[in-house]
Amino acid sequence: MIAERARLINAAYVVSDVLATVLSLALAYTLRGVIPGDSIPFLSPLLPPFAWYLPVLACILLVWPLVFYALGLYGRQGRTLSSETSVILGAVAIAGLLLIAFIFTARQIFISRPVIVVFLLLDFVSVVGLRRMVRGLLIGGGQPRRVLVAGGRQEVADAAALVNAHRDWGLEVAGLVTDGRWHGTAQSEFRVLGAYQDLLRLVQEQHAGEVLIAPATGQLGDLHDIAAVIAQLEEQGTVVRLSMNFLPRSISHLSFDQLGEDFPLLTFSNSPGNEVLLAVRRVADVVIALSLLALLSPVLLAIAIGVKLASPGSVLFRQVRCGLHGRRFTFLKFRTMRTDAERLKPLLEQFNEMDGPAFKMTNDPRVFPFGGFLRRTSLDELPQLLNILRGDMSFVGPRPSVVEEVNQYAPWQRRRLSMKPGLTCLWQISGRNELTFDEWMRLDLEYIDNWSLWLDLKIAFKTIPAVLLGRGAR
Repeated sequence: MIAERARLINAAYVVSDVLATVLSLALAYTLRGVIPGDSIPFLSPLLPPFAWYLPVLACILLVWPLVFYALGLYGRQGRTLSSETSVILGAVAIAGLLLIAFIFTARQIFISRPVIVVFLLLDFVSVVGLRRMVRGLLIGGGQPRRVLVAGGRQEVADAAALVNAHRDWGLEVAGLVTDGRWHGTAQSEFRVLGAYQDLLRLVQEQHAGEVLIAPATGQLGDLHDIAAVIAQLEEQGTVVRLSMNFLPRSISHLSFDQLGEDFPLLTFSNSPGNEVLLAVRRVADVVIALSLLALLSPVLLAIAIGVKLASPGSVLFRQVRCGLHGRRFTFLKFRTMRTDAERLKPLLEQFNEMDGPAFKMTNDPRVFPFGGFLRRTSLDELPQLLNILRGDMSFVGPRPSVVEEVNQYAPWQRRRLSMKPGLTCLWQISGRNELTFDEWMRLDLEYIDNWSLWLDLKIAFKTIPAVLLGRGAR
Protein backbone atom coordinates (compact mmCIF):
# COMPACT_ATOMS: atom_id res chain seq x y z
CA MET A 1 0.00 0.00 0.00
CA ILE A 2 1.26 3.49 -0.86
CA ALA A 3 1.99 5.74 2.12
CA GLU A 4 0.05 8.81 0.99
CA ARG A 5 -2.95 6.69 0.13
CA ALA A 6 -2.65 5.04 3.53
CA ARG A 7 -2.89 8.39 5.29
CA LEU A 8 -6.03 9.29 3.38
CA ILE A 9 -7.67 5.93 3.95
CA ASN A 10 -6.73 5.83 7.65
CA ALA A 11 -8.17 9.31 8.25
CA ALA A 12 -11.40 8.22 6.60
CA TYR A 13 -11.32 4.99 8.62
CA VAL A 14 -11.19 6.90 11.91
CA VAL A 15 -14.27 8.89 10.93
CA SER A 16 -16.17 5.84 9.61
CA ASP A 17 -15.28 3.71 12.66
CA VAL A 18 -16.49 6.36 15.10
CA LEU A 19 -19.65 6.92 13.07
CA ALA A 20 -20.35 3.18 12.84
CA THR A 21 -19.81 2.70 16.56
CA VAL A 22 -22.04 5.59 17.67
CA LEU A 23 -24.81 4.58 15.27
CA SER A 24 -24.56 0.95 16.42
CA LEU A 25 -25.07 1.93 20.06
CA ALA A 26 -28.03 4.16 19.14
CA LEU A 27 -29.58 1.42 16.99
CA ALA A 28 -29.07 -1.25 19.67
CA TYR A 29 -30.78 1.02 22.22
CA THR A 30 -33.64 1.72 19.79
CA LEU A 31 -34.16 -1.98 19.04
CA ARG A 32 -34.28 -2.75 22.76
CA GLY A 33 -36.87 0.00 23.20
CA VAL A 34 -39.32 -1.49 20.70
CA ILE A 35 -39.31 -4.88 22.47
CA PRO A 36 -41.78 -4.99 25.38
CA GLY A 37 -39.93 -5.62 28.65
CA ASP A 38 -42.31 -8.38 29.75
CA SER A 39 -42.20 -10.31 26.46
CA ILE A 40 -38.91 -12.06 27.24
CA PRO A 41 -38.26 -13.44 30.77
CA PHE A 42 -34.71 -12.11 31.32
CA LEU A 43 -35.43 -8.57 30.03
CA SER A 44 -36.00 -5.75 32.48
CA PRO A 45 -39.48 -4.19 32.12
CA LEU A 46 -37.98 -0.67 32.13
CA LEU A 47 -35.37 0.87 29.82
CA PRO A 48 -33.57 3.91 31.28
CA PRO A 49 -33.30 7.05 29.11
CA PHE A 50 -30.45 7.22 26.62
CA ALA A 51 -28.87 10.07 28.61
CA TRP A 52 -27.93 7.47 31.24
CA TYR A 53 -25.80 5.74 28.57
CA LEU A 54 -23.61 8.80 27.97
CA PRO A 55 -20.79 7.56 30.32
CA VAL A 56 -20.81 4.30 28.34
CA LEU A 57 -20.62 6.26 25.08
CA ALA A 58 -17.69 8.28 26.43
CA CYS A 59 -15.87 5.05 27.36
CA ILE A 60 -16.54 3.67 23.88
CA LEU A 61 -15.19 6.78 22.14
CA LEU A 62 -12.00 6.51 24.21
CA VAL A 63 -11.42 2.75 24.13
CA TRP A 64 -12.39 1.86 20.55
CA PRO A 65 -9.82 4.06 18.71
CA LEU A 66 -7.04 3.00 21.11
CA VAL A 67 -7.75 -0.72 20.65
CA PHE A 68 -8.09 -0.36 16.87
CA TYR A 69 -4.79 1.55 16.73
CA ALA A 70 -3.02 -0.95 18.97
CA LEU A 71 -4.07 -3.83 16.69
CA GLY A 72 -2.75 -2.07 13.57
CA LEU A 73 -6.08 -1.09 12.00
CA TYR A 74 -4.73 2.41 11.40
CA GLY A 75 -1.26 1.32 10.32
CA ARG A 76 0.60 2.28 7.16
CA GLN A 77 0.76 -1.28 5.91
CA GLY A 78 -2.13 -2.28 3.71
CA ARG A 79 -4.40 -5.13 4.75
CA THR A 80 -6.51 -7.20 2.44
CA LEU A 81 -10.26 -7.18 3.07
CA SER A 82 -10.24 -10.70 4.53
CA SER A 83 -7.33 -10.10 6.93
CA GLU A 84 -8.77 -6.74 7.97
CA THR A 85 -12.13 -8.30 8.79
CA SER A 86 -10.60 -10.86 11.14
CA VAL A 87 -8.60 -8.15 12.92
CA ILE A 88 -11.74 -6.00 13.30
CA LEU A 89 -13.53 -8.96 14.89
CA GLY A 90 -10.73 -9.33 17.43
CA ALA A 91 -10.61 -5.57 18.08
CA VAL A 92 -14.35 -5.36 18.75
CA ALA A 93 -14.13 -8.38 21.07
CA ILE A 94 -11.24 -6.88 23.09
CA ALA A 95 -12.85 -3.43 23.24
CA GLY A 96 -16.13 -5.08 24.27
CA LEU A 97 -14.44 -6.84 27.19
CA LEU A 98 -12.91 -3.53 28.31
CA LEU A 99 -16.33 -1.88 28.05
CA ILE A 100 -17.94 -4.61 30.18
CA ALA A 101 -15.14 -4.21 32.73
CA PHE A 102 -15.86 -0.46 32.84
CA ILE A 103 -19.60 -1.06 33.32
CA PHE A 104 -19.01 -3.37 36.29
CA THR A 105 -16.23 -1.24 37.81
CA ALA A 106 -18.25 1.98 37.50
CA ARG A 107 -21.33 0.15 38.87
CA GLN A 108 -23.45 1.05 35.84
CA ILE A 109 -25.92 -1.68 36.82
CA PHE A 110 -28.80 -0.04 34.96
CA ILE A 111 -27.12 -0.71 31.58
CA SER A 112 -29.08 -3.29 29.59
CA ARG A 113 -26.96 -6.35 28.81
CA PRO A 114 -28.92 -7.13 25.61
CA VAL A 115 -28.18 -3.58 24.42
CA ILE A 116 -24.43 -4.16 24.85
CA VAL A 117 -24.53 -7.57 23.12
CA VAL A 118 -26.54 -6.25 20.17
CA PHE A 119 -24.31 -3.16 20.02
CA LEU A 120 -21.15 -5.27 19.67
CA LEU A 121 -22.68 -7.39 16.90
CA LEU A 122 -23.96 -4.34 15.03
CA ASP A 123 -20.66 -2.56 15.54
CA PHE A 124 -18.65 -5.34 13.90
CA VAL A 125 -20.97 -5.46 10.90
CA SER A 126 -21.20 -1.67 10.51
CA VAL A 127 -17.44 -1.07 10.90
CA VAL A 128 -16.67 -3.66 8.22
CA GLY A 129 -19.43 -2.30 5.97
CA LEU A 130 -18.42 1.35 6.24
CA ARG A 131 -14.75 0.50 5.71
CA ARG A 132 -15.66 -1.24 2.45
CA MET A 133 -17.63 1.81 1.42
CA VAL A 134 -14.61 4.00 2.20
CA ARG A 135 -12.42 1.85 -0.03
CA GLY A 136 -14.97 1.93 -2.81
CA LEU A 137 -15.31 5.72 -2.67
CA LEU A 138 -11.66 6.71 -2.16
CA ILE A 139 -9.61 4.17 -4.07
CA GLY A 140 -9.58 5.21 -7.70
CA GLY A 141 -13.33 5.75 -7.95
CA GLY A 142 -13.68 2.04 -8.69
CA GLN A 143 -11.02 2.13 -11.43
CA PRO A 144 -7.79 0.23 -10.56
CA ARG A 145 -4.44 2.02 -10.70
CA ARG A 146 -2.38 0.12 -13.27
CA VAL A 147 1.25 -0.59 -12.39
CA LEU A 148 4.12 -1.68 -14.66
CA VAL A 149 6.69 -3.76 -12.75
CA ALA A 150 10.25 -3.62 -14.12
CA GLY A 151 13.61 -5.12 -13.12
CA GLY A 152 15.28 -8.48 -12.41
CA ARG A 153 13.48 -11.77 -12.93
CA GLN A 154 12.94 -12.83 -9.29
CA GLU A 155 12.59 -9.28 -8.02
CA VAL A 156 9.88 -8.51 -10.58
CA ALA A 157 8.03 -11.74 -9.79
CA ASP A 158 8.00 -10.96 -6.07
CA ALA A 159 6.96 -7.34 -6.57
CA ALA A 160 4.20 -8.23 -9.03
CA ALA A 161 2.81 -10.84 -6.64
CA LEU A 162 2.72 -8.24 -3.87
CA VAL A 163 0.93 -5.69 -6.06
CA ASN A 164 -1.52 -8.37 -7.17
CA ALA A 165 -2.24 -9.27 -3.52
CA HIS A 166 -3.38 -5.68 -2.95
CA ARG A 167 -5.84 -5.43 -5.79
CA ASP A 168 -8.55 -4.46 -3.31
CA TRP A 169 -6.48 -1.34 -2.61
CA GLY A 170 -6.99 -0.31 -6.22
CA LEU A 171 -3.75 -1.70 -7.66
CA GLU A 172 -3.46 -3.82 -10.81
CA VAL A 173 -0.41 -5.26 -12.58
CA ALA A 174 -0.45 -3.90 -16.14
CA GLY A 175 2.50 -6.08 -17.18
CA LEU A 176 6.16 -6.90 -16.58
CA VAL A 177 9.24 -5.20 -17.97
CA THR A 178 12.60 -6.99 -18.12
CA ASP A 179 16.01 -5.47 -17.43
CA GLY A 180 17.25 -7.19 -20.62
CA ARG A 181 18.84 -10.16 -18.85
CA TRP A 182 15.80 -12.42 -18.90
CA HIS A 183 12.68 -13.14 -20.97
CA GLY A 184 9.13 -14.13 -20.20
CA THR A 185 8.03 -17.72 -19.67
CA ALA A 186 4.77 -19.50 -20.25
CA GLN A 187 4.47 -20.10 -16.50
CA SER A 188 4.33 -16.37 -15.72
CA GLU A 189 0.95 -15.09 -14.57
CA PHE A 190 1.63 -11.72 -16.19
CA ARG A 191 2.86 -10.85 -19.67
CA VAL A 192 6.37 -9.51 -20.28
CA LEU A 193 5.76 -6.46 -22.45
CA GLY A 194 9.28 -5.21 -23.14
CA ALA A 195 12.54 -3.99 -21.64
CA TYR A 196 13.67 -0.89 -19.74
CA GLN A 197 14.04 1.19 -22.89
CA ASP A 198 10.37 0.51 -23.77
CA LEU A 199 8.97 1.95 -20.53
CA LEU A 200 7.84 5.29 -21.94
CA ARG A 201 5.90 3.61 -24.77
CA LEU A 202 4.47 0.88 -22.54
CA VAL A 203 3.14 3.37 -19.99
CA GLN A 204 1.18 5.08 -22.73
CA GLU A 205 -0.07 1.87 -24.36
CA GLN A 206 -1.10 0.23 -21.07
CA HIS A 207 -2.52 3.43 -19.54
CA ALA A 208 -0.34 2.79 -16.50
CA GLY A 209 -0.21 5.38 -13.74
CA GLU A 210 2.82 3.96 -11.97
CA VAL A 211 6.10 2.18 -12.68
CA LEU A 212 7.62 0.03 -9.95
CA ILE A 213 11.33 -0.66 -10.54
CA ALA A 214 12.86 -3.63 -8.68
CA PRO A 215 16.52 -3.89 -9.79
CA ALA A 216 18.23 -7.27 -9.74
CA THR A 217 20.78 -7.83 -6.99
CA GLY A 218 24.09 -6.24 -7.96
CA GLN A 219 22.57 -4.38 -10.93
CA LEU A 220 21.78 -1.04 -9.33
CA GLY A 221 23.89 0.59 -12.03
CA ASP A 222 20.99 0.01 -14.43
CA LEU A 223 19.26 2.98 -12.83
CA HIS A 224 22.01 5.24 -14.11
CA ASP A 225 21.53 3.85 -17.62
CA ILE A 226 17.79 4.53 -17.64
CA ALA A 227 17.94 7.87 -15.79
CA ALA A 228 16.75 9.66 -18.94
CA VAL A 229 13.73 7.33 -19.25
CA ILE A 230 12.83 7.90 -15.59
CA ALA A 231 13.06 11.67 -16.12
CA GLN A 232 10.68 11.44 -19.10
CA LEU A 233 8.24 9.35 -17.07
CA GLU A 234 8.27 11.95 -14.32
CA GLU A 235 7.86 14.74 -16.88
CA GLN A 236 4.68 13.21 -18.22
CA GLY A 237 3.23 12.67 -14.73
CA THR A 238 3.89 8.95 -14.26
CA VAL A 239 4.68 7.94 -10.67
CA VAL A 240 8.00 6.04 -10.44
CA ARG A 241 8.73 3.90 -7.38
CA LEU A 242 11.98 2.11 -6.56
CA SER A 243 12.06 -1.14 -4.57
CA MET A 244 14.65 -1.09 -1.77
CA ASN A 245 15.14 -4.88 -1.69
CA PHE A 246 18.60 -4.46 -3.21
CA LEU A 247 19.79 -3.11 0.14
CA PRO A 248 21.53 -5.58 2.48
CA ARG A 249 19.28 -7.39 4.92
CA SER A 250 19.69 -6.14 8.48
CA ILE A 251 17.98 -6.03 11.85
CA SER A 252 17.02 -2.39 11.23
CA HIS A 253 13.68 -1.10 10.05
CA LEU A 254 13.69 1.10 6.96
CA SER A 255 11.77 4.36 6.87
CA PHE A 256 11.75 7.47 4.71
CA ASP A 257 12.15 10.97 6.05
CA GLN A 258 13.04 14.42 4.80
CA LEU A 259 15.38 17.09 6.18
CA GLY A 260 14.30 20.45 4.84
CA GLU A 261 12.39 20.67 1.58
CA ASP A 262 14.72 18.87 -0.82
CA PHE A 263 16.92 16.51 1.19
CA PRO A 264 15.26 13.06 1.27
CA LEU A 265 16.56 10.48 3.74
CA LEU A 266 16.43 6.69 3.95
CA THR A 267 16.58 5.79 7.63
CA PHE A 268 17.88 2.54 9.17
CA SER A 269 16.73 2.16 12.78
CA ASN A 270 16.54 -0.85 15.09
CA SER A 271 15.01 0.95 18.08
CA PRO A 272 11.34 1.80 18.71
CA GLY A 273 10.36 4.86 16.70
CA ASN A 274 6.59 5.23 17.24
CA GLU A 275 6.52 8.77 18.62
CA VAL A 276 2.88 8.50 19.71
CA LEU A 277 3.42 5.39 21.83
CA LEU A 278 6.68 6.75 23.25
CA ALA A 279 4.87 9.96 24.22
CA VAL A 280 2.13 7.93 25.94
CA ARG A 281 4.86 6.05 27.78
CA ARG A 282 6.52 9.29 28.92
CA VAL A 283 3.22 10.72 30.22
CA ALA A 284 2.54 7.47 32.11
CA ASP A 285 6.07 7.58 33.59
CA VAL A 286 5.57 11.11 34.94
CA VAL A 287 2.08 10.48 36.33
CA ILE A 288 3.02 7.19 38.02
CA ALA A 289 6.34 8.54 39.38
CA LEU A 290 4.63 11.58 40.92
CA SER A 291 1.91 9.39 42.43
CA LEU A 292 4.43 6.95 43.93
CA LEU A 293 6.60 9.73 45.35
CA ALA A 294 3.57 11.21 47.10
CA LEU A 295 2.31 7.82 48.30
CA LEU A 296 5.69 6.52 49.47
CA SER A 297 7.02 9.73 51.01
CA PRO A 298 6.77 8.33 54.59
CA VAL A 299 8.67 5.20 53.48
CA LEU A 300 11.34 7.29 51.75
CA LEU A 301 11.78 9.40 54.89
CA ALA A 302 12.05 6.29 57.10
CA ILE A 303 14.68 4.71 54.80
CA ALA A 304 16.68 7.96 54.71
CA ILE A 305 16.74 8.07 58.52
CA GLY A 306 17.72 4.38 58.64
CA VAL A 307 20.63 4.88 56.23
CA LYS A 308 21.85 7.90 58.19
CA LEU A 309 21.77 5.98 61.48
CA ALA A 310 23.31 2.79 60.03
CA SER A 311 26.33 4.34 58.32
CA PRO A 312 28.03 7.75 58.38
CA GLY A 313 27.88 9.62 55.11
CA SER A 314 25.27 10.82 52.63
CA VAL A 315 21.84 9.23 52.36
CA LEU A 316 21.91 9.01 48.58
CA PHE A 317 24.43 7.25 46.39
CA ARG A 318 25.17 9.24 43.24
CA GLN A 319 26.97 7.77 40.26
CA VAL A 320 27.45 8.79 36.64
CA ARG A 321 25.84 6.19 34.37
CA CYS A 322 25.07 5.85 30.68
CA GLY A 323 21.54 6.58 29.50
CA LEU A 324 19.92 6.78 26.08
CA HIS A 325 22.61 6.53 23.35
CA GLY A 326 25.29 6.61 26.05
CA ARG A 327 24.41 10.08 27.36
CA ARG A 328 25.71 10.54 30.91
CA PHE A 329 23.38 11.28 33.82
CA THR A 330 23.54 11.18 37.62
CA PHE A 331 22.02 7.91 38.82
CA LEU A 332 20.39 7.92 42.29
CA LYS A 333 20.02 5.16 44.88
CA PHE A 334 19.83 4.94 48.63
CA ARG A 335 23.38 4.32 49.79
CA THR A 336 23.92 0.67 50.83
CA MET A 337 27.76 0.57 51.02
CA ARG A 338 30.51 2.20 52.98
CA THR A 339 31.59 5.61 51.76
CA ASP A 340 34.97 4.18 50.62
CA ALA A 341 33.35 1.39 48.55
CA GLU A 342 34.80 2.50 45.21
CA ARG A 343 38.33 2.65 46.65
CA LEU A 344 37.98 -0.93 47.93
CA LYS A 345 36.54 -2.35 44.68
CA PRO A 346 39.92 -3.20 43.05
CA LEU A 347 40.77 -5.34 46.09
CA LEU A 348 37.64 -7.43 45.55
CA GLU A 349 37.90 -8.00 41.78
CA GLN A 350 39.08 -11.60 42.34
CA PHE A 351 35.72 -12.37 44.01
CA ASN A 352 33.60 -11.09 41.11
CA GLU A 353 30.86 -13.65 40.33
CA MET A 354 29.78 -12.08 37.03
CA ASP A 355 31.45 -12.62 33.70
CA GLY A 356 32.00 -9.66 31.41
CA PRO A 357 32.60 -6.11 32.68
CA ALA A 358 29.87 -6.17 35.38
CA PHE A 359 30.83 -6.64 39.05
CA LYS A 360 28.68 -8.56 41.57
CA MET A 361 29.58 -10.67 44.60
CA THR A 362 27.70 -12.45 47.36
CA ASN A 363 28.19 -11.05 50.88
CA ASP A 364 30.04 -7.99 49.63
CA PRO A 365 31.91 -6.70 52.74
CA ARG A 366 31.36 -3.10 51.65
CA VAL A 367 27.58 -3.42 52.21
CA PHE A 368 26.43 -2.51 55.74
CA PRO A 369 23.58 -4.61 57.29
CA PHE A 370 20.72 -2.17 56.70
CA GLY A 371 22.04 -1.65 53.18
CA GLY A 372 21.86 -5.41 52.60
CA PHE A 373 18.19 -5.35 53.59
CA LEU A 374 17.53 -2.49 51.16
CA ARG A 375 19.25 -4.42 48.35
CA ARG A 376 17.35 -7.66 48.97
CA THR A 377 14.02 -5.82 48.93
CA SER A 378 15.07 -3.42 46.10
CA LEU A 379 14.01 -0.47 48.28
CA ASP A 380 17.37 1.14 47.50
CA GLU A 381 16.10 1.75 43.95
CA LEU A 382 13.25 4.09 44.99
CA PRO A 383 15.18 7.37 44.47
CA GLN A 384 15.27 6.50 40.77
CA LEU A 385 11.70 7.81 40.68
CA LEU A 386 13.44 11.21 40.52
CA ASN A 387 15.52 10.00 37.54
CA ILE A 388 12.26 9.01 35.84
CA LEU A 389 10.72 12.43 36.50
CA ARG A 390 13.80 14.15 35.04
CA GLY A 391 13.53 12.01 31.89
CA ASP A 392 16.83 10.17 32.39
CA MET A 393 15.02 6.85 32.88
CA SER A 394 11.71 5.11 32.34
CA PHE A 395 9.95 2.56 34.53
CA VAL A 396 10.81 -0.25 32.11
CA GLY A 397 14.00 -0.50 30.06
CA PRO A 398 17.56 -1.87 30.13
CA ARG A 399 19.23 -1.16 33.46
CA PRO A 400 21.68 1.80 33.25
CA SER A 401 25.33 0.72 33.27
CA VAL A 402 28.36 2.52 34.66
CA VAL A 403 30.65 4.24 32.19
CA GLU A 404 33.55 1.81 32.77
CA GLU A 405 31.36 -1.18 31.85
CA VAL A 406 29.98 0.48 28.71
CA ASN A 407 33.52 1.23 27.54
CA GLN A 408 34.16 -2.53 27.51
CA TYR A 409 31.02 -3.46 25.56
CA ALA A 410 31.29 -5.38 22.31
CA PRO A 411 29.65 -3.54 19.37
CA TRP A 412 26.50 -5.72 19.48
CA GLN A 413 26.12 -5.05 23.21
CA ARG A 414 26.11 -1.27 22.72
CA ARG A 415 22.73 -1.56 21.00
CA ARG A 416 21.12 -1.82 24.44
CA LEU A 417 21.86 1.91 24.76
CA SER A 418 19.34 2.66 21.97
CA MET A 419 16.48 2.51 24.51
CA LYS A 420 16.04 4.73 27.55
CA PRO A 421 17.19 2.83 30.68
CA GLY A 422 14.61 1.65 33.16
CA LEU A 423 13.87 0.79 36.77
CA THR A 424 13.04 -2.78 35.77
CA CYS A 425 13.54 -4.96 32.69
CA LEU A 426 13.47 -8.52 31.36
CA TRP A 427 16.77 -9.17 33.18
CA GLN A 428 15.16 -8.10 36.46
CA ILE A 429 12.38 -10.69 36.17
CA SER A 430 14.51 -13.48 34.64
CA GLY A 431 17.01 -14.21 37.39
CA ARG A 432 19.00 -10.95 37.64
CA ASN A 433 22.51 -11.77 38.86
CA GLU A 434 21.97 -15.50 38.30
CA LEU A 435 22.32 -14.88 34.55
CA THR A 436 25.54 -14.55 32.60
CA PHE A 437 26.52 -11.16 31.22
CA ASP A 438 25.78 -12.21 27.62
CA GLU A 439 22.34 -13.53 28.65
CA TRP A 440 21.67 -10.19 30.33
CA MET A 441 22.64 -8.30 27.18
CA ARG A 442 20.56 -10.55 24.91
CA LEU A 443 17.50 -10.13 27.11
CA ASP A 444 17.85 -6.35 26.79
CA LEU A 445 18.08 -6.62 22.99
CA GLU A 446 15.07 -8.93 22.95
CA TYR A 447 13.16 -6.27 24.87
CA ILE A 448 14.19 -3.53 22.41
CA ASP A 449 13.30 -5.62 19.35
CA ASN A 450 9.84 -6.48 20.71
CA TRP A 451 9.01 -3.29 22.59
CA SER A 452 5.38 -2.30 23.09
CA LEU A 453 3.32 -0.69 25.84
CA TRP A 454 1.81 -4.10 26.52
CA LEU A 455 5.27 -5.62 27.02
CA ASP A 456 6.13 -2.81 29.47
CA LEU A 457 2.94 -3.56 31.39
CA LYS A 458 3.70 -7.29 31.58
CA ILE A 459 7.25 -6.68 32.80
CA ALA A 460 6.01 -4.21 35.42
CA PHE A 461 3.53 -6.73 36.83
CA LYS A 462 6.07 -9.58 36.80
CA THR A 463 8.56 -7.38 38.66
CA ILE A 464 6.36 -7.37 41.78
CA PRO A 465 6.77 -11.10 42.66
CA ALA A 466 10.42 -11.01 41.54
CA VAL A 467 11.14 -8.22 44.03
CA LEU A 468 9.07 -9.78 46.84
CA LEU A 469 10.86 -13.11 46.43
CA GLY A 470 14.24 -11.41 45.99
CA ARG A 471 15.20 -13.63 43.04
CA GLY A 472 18.85 -13.05 42.07
CA ALA A 473 19.23 -10.03 44.35
CA ARG A 474 22.69 -9.39 45.90
